[in-house]
Amino acid sequence: MATVPQGNQEKPRFGPSDRLLAMFRACCRDPIEGIKARLKCMLHMFLLHHWDNVGNEKTKELAVKCCGEAGIWYYRILENLVSQERKRLGISDISGILEVDLIQRCLVACCLEITICSKPLPYDFPLLLQILKLAPYHFWRVIELVLRAEAGLPNAVITHLAQVDEKVLESLAWTSDSPLWEEIRANEGHLPTCQQVMSPAQLEDPKRTDLQPEQNLPEVNVRLGADFSASTDQQCSLSAVNRPQRSSGLHLFARKVYTLMGRRLREAVLHTGYF
Repeated sequence: MATVPQGNQEKPRFGPSDRLLAMFRACCRDPIEGIKARLKCMLHMFLLHHWDNVGNEKTKELAVKCCGEAGIWYYRILENLVSQERKRLGISDISGILEVDLIQRCLVACCLEITICSKPLPYDFPLLLQILKLAPYHFWRVIELVLRAEAGLPNAVITHLAQVDEKVLESLAWTSDSPLWEEIRANEGHLPTCQQVMSPAQLEDPKRTDLQPEQNLPEVNVRLGADFSASTDQQCSLSAVNRPQRSSGLHLFARKVYTLMGRRLREAVLHTGYF
């Protein structure tokens, strides 16, 4: 299965489009050099793992191909995200968002994961995050953003990201060194309750089960950058101090956890046949 973006009139290319470059130039600080350097460094880390640890030439060739496809996805998804944020915020300068290193590193990693899932490379998630030195909890936060930004993902990729999402929710985010615990401590030491993060309609609906990006989330609003850094420009309105309580990454995480728990309980009940 090819994972190179399809459907554009122009042939996919490794690099920012003219439209994305124009949006970069509209920023008070053009982020293109930093973005290119970060992408090159992360793809190099990925390739080094295969050069140092894998002797199979075919696997090395697949890794190189993955890097090329991941770069194409990265610039395409980044363009969609930038366009959406400019429209949502009503401003043209979003350099404060583009300069949040953690967002961009997680986005590159997600684009690599998109390409890896279609290649017979000899490892499973979350090895990629170990190679790139990223926490699963941080990586998890970009999955929803990517699904919202890119409608052209193959069904197999969406299914794979759903499986990754569940792995993080059920176990990978809960390791002793996870950044999740810092956010729980900052939230008076506990995970938000289901009543705090889900509307009454959500609590009463027994069929909310999948990862598909939701169009209306009044209780938990996913915003680019809001959950990764409180140091972005004030003009972007992404300060952790000013954002609504229920728009934080921790509240989104809690909502996803409760949704997964509800689905697992319903599946268990159906399997046992008690009801």
